[in-house]
Amino acid sequence: MATTIKSRFPLLLLLGIIFLASVVCVTYANYDEGSEPRVPAQRERGRQEGEKEEKRHGEWRPSYEKEEDEEEGQRERGRQEGEKEEKRHGEWRPSYEKQEDEEEKQKYRYQREKEDEEEKQKYQYQREKKEQKEVQPGRERWEREEDEEQVDEEWRGSQRREDPEERARLRHREERTKRDRRHQREGEEEERSSESQERRNPFLFKSNKFLTLFENENGHIRLLQRFDKRSDLFENLQNYRLVEYRAKPHTIFLPQHIDADLILVVLSGKAILTVLSPNDRNSYNLERGDTIKLPAGTTSYLVNQDDEEDLRLVDLVIPVNGPGKFEAFDLAKNKNQYLRGFSKNILEASYNTRYETIEKVLLEEQEKDRKRRQQGEETDAIVKVSREQIEELKKLAKSSSKKSLPSEFEPINLRSHKPEYSNKFGKLFEITPEKKYPQLQDLDLFVSCVEINEGALMLPHYNSRAIVVLLVNEGKGNLELLGLKNEQQEREDRKERNNEVQRYEARLSPGDVVIIPAGHPVAITASSNLNLLGFGINAENNERNFLSGSDDNVISQIENPVKELTFPGSVQEINRLIKNQKQSHFANAEPEQKEQGSQGKRSPLSSILGTFY
Repeated sequence: MATTIKSRFPLLLLLGIIFLASVVCVTYANYDEGSEPRVPAQRERGRQEGEKEEKRHGEWRPSYEKEEDEEEGQRERGRQEGEKEEKRHGEWRPSYEKQEDEEEKQKYRYQREKEDEEEKQKYQYQREKKEQKEVQPGRERWEREEDEEQVDEEWRGSQRREDPEERARLRHREERTKRDRRHQREGEEEERSSESQERRNPFLFKSNKFLTLFENENGHIRLLQRFDKRSDLFENLQNYRLVEYRAKPHTIFLPQHIDADLILVVLSGKAILTVLSPNDRNSYNLERGDTIKLPAGTTSYLVNQDDEEDLRLVDLVIPVNGPGKFEAFDLAKNKNQYLRGFSKNILEASYNTRYETIEKVLLEEQEKDRKRRQQGEETDAIVKVSREQIEELKKLAKSSSKKSLPSEFEPINLRSHKPEYSNKFGKLFEITPEKKYPQLQDLDLFVSCVEINEGALMLPHYNSRAIVVLLVNEGKGNLELLGLKNEQQEREDRKERNNEVQRYEARLSPGDVVIIPAGHPVAITASSNLNLLGFGINAENNERNFLSGSDDNVISQIENPVKELTFPGSVQEINRLIKNQKQSHFANAEPEQKEQGSQGKRSPLSSILGTFY
């Protein structure tokens, strides 16, 4: 037995050690990292009893809320104590002001940091620039040259101001600025008046309806708006345009050709016109009233040879490529010169010369023209010409060319023939296809010039076939044009208004244009000496029918029985009324005989309205 126990003693010792180790582990498991041993049952019972007691008194809340309240209370107590301390020292402020101060401080810090960064970059740039100068000594010389170029440019600017042409150009710009401002003030009122007139009278185009195509100190080129864009009444005029030119003394319109037939009329001044053809050249001295046809594609140039008077011309333009659209092809030394459009190979082959020489001789734009273009100014189409050059051109104009043209291609003056109508009140000069100007036959046009003296009247009349484009050249007056109201009304109103007469009135001033359709009676009075230029379209077989006057009066040709049926008066009264006007075509705007009684004055126009309407 003793032997058995002795042999098993090690095993029993090992078991005892294991038992003690397990007891120790169980004991330490009851502790939470050095805290007191957990007593779950007692704690739970105590918590439950506490909650019951609080519920009885209505004050129970979860423990975590109590903890939060305690923390909030501590913070509030700390804040109150801090405010009391600040008030004692006179430094207390609300918290939102402190927050604003903090934002201001942050903004100030950000601004300071930004300024410091800019200063740092500036210092770094200057240091790098200094290092570059040390590494590249030629750079400093380049900068000096740049400064010298700037000084030279300023000097050249002062020299340009001393140059007569540049001074003239500057004066022109200043005058144009002043003129534009004055015209703007005057034009606003005039435009309101003219717009009112144009709304009432679709046949009137005031002078401000011209669009400026080109203008510099030497002159301008202006184009009237399209007729057919104003009203459907002018649909037949869609292929006719009106262009007005003005040039100062001793200037030239440089060579060009236009894809349109032109009828050119000199309104005032003296000119030298040179017309080129493939194997010929013809120069003509032109003066007021001269008229010439330039066929489409004709290259020409025009000089104002007068020493004092401006040159003024007007063109009736008839495009050949498309209705109402035409282009001018310039040979002048500017960016619009059409030879520039060809390729180098074509130019070299065409002139059998290297392109560099062609460019230098024909194409190169001068430095002053380039700078003016870069500054947004107009390139030259009208330039100054010296007196010596004008004298040379005069000699050429007087001499005959190598091959003289037939006489029908030369200019003709409107006043060179006997006037169609003339008396002490006015005159009408006219060239027509049938009588005096074969060049107008293929265009079916006539050109007329009307002069009405101050206080006179061009008697009421109408054209049988021709549509007349009438331009006011000089003077002022009034125009009355008769039509039917349905010309401006919708088609559904035409039955109601078929026979109603509409009188369209216009106060005429220089530059105004009036369209007089065929068959529409018109009368014109002059408040000052009035000069009018007319282009008649559909001129062939046109007749001008007067409605009063001793001659060419269509009403006087009506037979007596028909007069009695047509007019309310007796035949004797009608014939006596017709014979009262002793003048023909032009007469005094005030009647020589005044009717007595309540009838008062009667206009010659009013006596014939019933004839047609």
